[in-house]
Amino acid sequence: MTRHTKLTAVLLATASLALAAPSAGATTNTASDFGPAEIRTGMYAGPDDLCLEVADSRTDDGAPVRIATCTGGDNQKWTQSANGWINLHSSKCLEIPAFSTTPGTQADQWTCNSGANQAWTDPNVSHSGTPRHIVNANSGLSLDVAGGVIADGTPVIQWDFHAGDNQFWHYNPDKGPF
Repeated sequence: MTRHTKLTAVLLATASLALAAPSAGATTNTASDFGPAEIRTGMYAGPDDLCLEVADSRTDDGAPVRIATCTGGDNQKWTQSANGWINLHSSKCLEIPAFSTTPGTQADQWTCNSGANQAWTDPNVSHSGTPRHIVNANSGLSLDVAGGVIADGTPVIQWDFHAGDNQFWHYNPDKGPF
């Protein structure tokens, strides 16, 4: 290969990588290669596990997030994005309102805006079938079923980590590729 041919090949490869790469600093809430899937609690109430859902299939900003018997509804399906979780029914993000760092604040949904209160981490990255601990990036608090109550309509809140079953979540492998 001549020097000119090598230089052309390098420039073409570099240009194609630059076109394919997202712009620096850009953060978007786009669907990942995984999802949508149900997110089930680490608590079990029998054959009908409980799922993370947007209450009453609401689509408005501020609609509360809770647990309820899994029905397969789109309000119980979530897609992981670059920064957090997007509800399939509303296309809104799981968040802790007003950037709260107070334990006990109920999670809700809001138009995705890449805020730290909509960003969630999993300090124990796991695989399908393994319970996951989901932490709000802004507050550092865990996604938690309030009081560990196994009942339809129990609020989902943020709370200090204590390793209870009500702070672990399973992606339902039968309802998505997790």
